[in-house]
Amino acid sequence: PTDRADAPAITVKVENARFANADAEGELSATWRTGTGADLGRGGRYPGVLELDGLVSRAQAARTVRYLPLGLPDSLRTYVGRAVRGGTISSASIRVRGDLWDFPFHNAKSNRDGEFRIAAKVDDLTLAYVPPRVPAIASTAVASDPAPLPWPPLTAVSGELVIERTSLEVRNAKARLAGVEWNRIHAAIAQLGEHAQLDVDGNARGALADMLRYVNTTPIGRWTGHALANATASGSADLKLALAIPLDDPSQTRVKGSLALAGNDVRVTPDTPLLAAAKARVDFTQSSFSVAAASAHVLGGDLAFEGGSQGTNVQRFNGQGTMTAEALRHASEFGSLARLGTSLNGQTSYRATLAFIGGRAQIGVTSDLVGLGVDLPHPLGKAVATPLALRVQTSVDEASGADEAQHETLRVDVGDVLQARFVREETGGTSRVARGAMRIVEPGSPEASEPLALPASGVIATIALKHLDVDAWESAADRLLADSAAPPGTATPLVFDAAGGSGYVPDTIALRVGELENGSRRLTNLTAGLSQENGLWRASVDATELDGYIEYRPARRGGGGVAGRVYARLSRLSLPKSEAEHVESLLDEQPTSVPGLDIVVDDFELRGKHLGRLEVEAANRPVDGRGGVREWQLSKLNLVMPEAQLAASGTWGGAGGRAGPAAATAGPRRASMNFTLTLVDSGALLERLGMGKVIRGGKGSLAGNVSWPGSPLSPDTARMTGQFKVAIDSGQFLKAGPGAARLFSVLSLQSLPRRLLFDFRDLFEAGFAFDNVAGDVGIGQGIATTNNLRMRGSAAVVLLEGSADLEHETEDVRVVVVPEINAGTASLAYAIINPAIGLGTFLAQYFLRKPLMAASTREFRVTGAWDDPKVERIERPMFGATPGVEPPAAVAETPPPTTR
Repeated sequence: PTDRADAPAITVKVENARFANADAEGELSATWRTGTGADLGRGGRYPGVLELDGLVSRAQAARTVRYLPLGLPDSLRTYVGRAVRGGTISSASIRVRGDLWDFPFHNAKSNRDGEFRIAAKVDDLTLAYVPPRVPAIASTAVASDPAPLPWPPLTAVSGELVIERTSLEVRNAKARLAGVEWNRIHAAIAQLGEHAQLDVDGNARGALADMLRYVNTTPIGRWTGHALANATASGSADLKLALAIPLDDPSQTRVKGSLALAGNDVRVTPDTPLLAAAKARVDFTQSSFSVAAASAHVLGGDLAFEGGSQGTNVQRFNGQGTMTAEALRHASEFGSLARLGTSLNGQTSYRATLAFIGGRAQIGVTSDLVGLGVDLPHPLGKAVATPLALRVQTSVDEASGADEAQHETLRVDVGDVLQARFVREETGGTSRVARGAMRIVEPGSPEASEPLALPASGVIATIALKHLDVDAWESAADRLLADSAAPPGTATPLVFDAAGGSGYVPDTIALRVGELENGSRRLTNLTAGLSQENGLWRASVDATELDGYIEYRPARRGGGGVAGRVYARLSRLSLPKSEAEHVESLLDEQPTSVPGLDIVVDDFELRGKHLGRLEVEAANRPVDGRGGVREWQLSKLNLVMPEAQLAASGTWGGAGGRAGPAAATAGPRRASMNFTLTLVDSGALLERLGMGKVIRGGKGSLAGNVSWPGSPLSPDTARMTGQFKVAIDSGQFLKAGPGAARLFSVLSLQSLPRRLLFDFRDLFEAGFAFDNVAGDVGIGQGIATTNNLRMRGSAAVVLLEGSADLEHETEDVRVVVVPEINAGTASLAYAIINPAIGLGTFLAQYFLRKPLMAASTREFRVTGAWDDPKVERIERPMFGATPGVEPPAAVAETPPPTTR
């Protein structure tokens, strides 16, 4: 038997053997002999005793597993085969000493008990220190298990690899890991076996951005709750890292590390401020991390903070610091909120918290704002030294499922005057405001203590103030909403877009204001409700000066810049002088920017004058035959008063019929109006318009058309052109006073003196009483002219021709007075005076047939200023007295009425 004690000993020797193949090249010497057989329990003569020494001059590291002794544990062979992926072995020594029954000698206490050692120098080695897990069999895989994050391999490894008995060690190695240079790397498996553990530690210095990438792309990111998933950084940092990796279950890896920041710029999330020149030491494990004695330069001031993890997937940091208004103005990460800095000055201290719950950031800021001046209108403005409590807080809904939209609540409190709550919804990387509420109230008011209720959808705002200065808030809005890309002084209007837009803009507003101030306009006891739906704004307004319902529909997108449309039904509306001038300045824009109108006002007051019921319909429409050119067409302008009714229509566009952009180079825009003014009581109408008592009675009409450069609400009498017909019955011109009423002194003829045989004082001194005034008036460049104006009274007929300068208040009028001494005068009162032939030709024709009337007729010329006219008597020759002159053709007469 081979295990007998007296069996012969066998020895095999190999001297200076050399070997080479594609995997390796080297030499070895070995002696093998049978055992003594004395200890049959340890194998006796076999497997024998081996003494082997070998040198490898070159080898492919990835093929090492092929040459490992079969006596090594399968777990070690498997790990080496999967972990070593590339590189070369420049030199290696192999030594085996001892009874192979004990190989690999893991119980040996010294080399005399057995020796197994491989020492190799490796270059450019790629080592997957945590090899990817072998995929599970499909039938046992759990579909809901997330795929484990991989551990990136060490690359460009150079160092010494030692396998001694049942341990594996990498000593004093250098490598690259995730783009960072690592040194003094030490890796070891203390006991190769079924439950082996790999311990790796090393130091690194490199780009902090690469280190963050390593954290976020390895299981460390999951262990830290992905708190740094969106972090960015610049500069270099020092990292110490130690890993304890169970090879049979790498998911149970333990981590211990330390990251030293020495003046890096770090931004934790895109919407949080930059931590400039940050200094800190961050200690972390696989289950927690902490930051102590950290500092950074934030928002123009210094910030000191500390914090770390608090339970599973929760990290929290606390800090205090100072900030400046100037830094806030340039904080682009705050978006439109940074524009608030334009209304601030100075600096203030604050306390801040930054928490990550499930990887989602929560921010909290509190401050008394002492040291910071706020240049905003009441009630949000304050002086530098005045305290005003500020609180900003975001919180996440932890109940949101992984597949559901994530919800976050934003809370803002400014003292007891402003409260705001918004619920933001994040889906697919985009965020929108799902609902919200805000409130602005007087300091100390009862409303401030009431709970702020959120609507089911949309954003609602409540404003309850004693006084609201609209001009001041518009000026503030110009600063807050200014487009940084636009030229200085250019404001960007806030777009009310229900489908997108900022999302924070309220779509429902409840307004209660004791006094609203807008320029010189005042609205008192104002209550209004505004709502917006799909771009349509509706408002119900009740104030002492205004009451009714208003709609505004903005222009459709792609509408070529054409403005929207205003619909209003008001029981009363008052426009003071300043407000009318404001409207006129708006109308001075391009006609296409003026909205369409559909307005009815039961009691309309303009510049202190009650004008009765107003009806307006107007729209921007294309001009026929002019592609792309538009004009503002006024289809209806009706004013209904007890004394008169005005019905008008017209257009407003560029000179020569052009509108839109072409009008800017085609001269001033021009308003054109066709009108009919139906008079029930002319005197009462003029008195309503503030001209005093200049006419008593008078009914009839004025009809014609006029045009002028400028807006429809601002007639320019100095450059007005047009014509109209006058037909007024049963009235009396009263003695005209100063002011605008002086115009009627031209018609009242109160300046005519006593002349010759006829005393006209009874006719004109107290005002001429007329049965009818009729004729045609033309207007050209502010000059009103007529050649057929006739006034018929009970005792005389007055005929006028001439002109009046409406701008300079002067006149040059020929006046013919024909007293009624017989039926001929009555027929003259009803004769048709054709404006084509004028007054002179008409009288020549008429007096030829009525020589007695010609004898009693008196003619005057009135010139000069309205308030100080010059009256001259004109001597008239006898009609028909010139020999050899053929008499004019007969003049048709209108038969007098049968009754007076």
